[in-house]
Amino acid sequence: MNTETPTAVLLNPQVVVEPGDYRALYDEHSSVRDAFDDASGVLGFDLAGAFLDDDPALINSGTVVRPASLAIATAIYGMTVARGRPPTYLAGLSLGAIVAGHLSGHMSFRDAVRMTHLMPAIEDRVFAGKGLGVAFYYGVDIAAFEDAMRREVAAGRVLSPCAYTAADQMILTGELGALRAMNVRAVACGGVGVVIPHGPPAHSPLPVLHEVEERFRGEWRYRDPAGDPDIPVICNLTSRVLATGDELTDSFIRQYSRTVHWERGVRRLAELGVRKVTVIGPGHFVLKSLRSTPAEFEVEAFLGAGDLPDPAVGRARS
Repeated sequence: MNTETPTAVLLNPQVVVEPGDYRALYDEHSSVRDAFDDASGVLGFDLAGAFLDDDPALINSGTVVRPASLAIATAIYGMTVARGRPPTYLAGLSLGAIVAGHLSGHMSFRDAVRMTHLMPAIEDRVFAGKGLGVAFYYGVDIAAFEDAMRREVAAGRVLSPCAYTAADQMILTGELGALRAMNVRAVACGGVGVVIPHGPPAHSPLPVLHEVEERFRGEWRYRDPAGDPDIPVICNLTSRVLATGDELTDSFIRQYSRTVHWERGVRRLAELGVRKVTVIGPGHFVLKSLRSTPAEFEVEAFLGAGDLPDPAVGRARS
């Protein structure tokens, strides 16, 4: 009988990347370079060259930053968690759910790269010229903030919840003017709001997200065998434990037009007995959100070059 305490790995959403943020990670770790090389082979262009460019708009374009984030997370996981006992559960927020799908054993790295590229490619076609984005609000009284959002919607604004990320945090999708109006309302609700640079609309029942969902459903096909996960994944929509390949595929598609309930999933991990979580980069979003989550965990984080073993030490010992 296995009496070991359950553990979980948490994976970040798409985050804003500044030029040079991950240069040291790429330069110092061959596993990272190998993952980028493999991804470039799938995509047919130099992913590292684009991701390590000096142009923030290029770096943060979805067709670059999402497969790059997958490559980084896969390499970091391989250098850390994969060298010990496998986690009991995986959980990912937004893009992190796709990464979890790969790390769980459900789909190949090649298909995960293809998925993280196809999704934003479709989004770019559908969202062009619509003036939509996302904004993050923290420190807010959620009930009061939701009431303020409903008043904006009643006044004709295009707004919808995108993700509930902690007890006092949420993300909204909507027209940029409405998001800025909610930034002002956030102050009255005790918090702060900020429009996320380069952030695409996401996780919302708005018609434009339904259109993207249906296009992705129609275009996506696995090229490699996709099976049941070796490690169960906590659904970032419902907090259910996903243990079959069909459930995972359905969750990837449906998260376009449904609000993410990340905090609910984190609390579900605590209910399942998880006491230790490992956060994998890139990005600090999940780690910071844990500070506003009622569940208490022992937390370790591997977010970038500074958190990883010195590769020179490993070479010296070998």
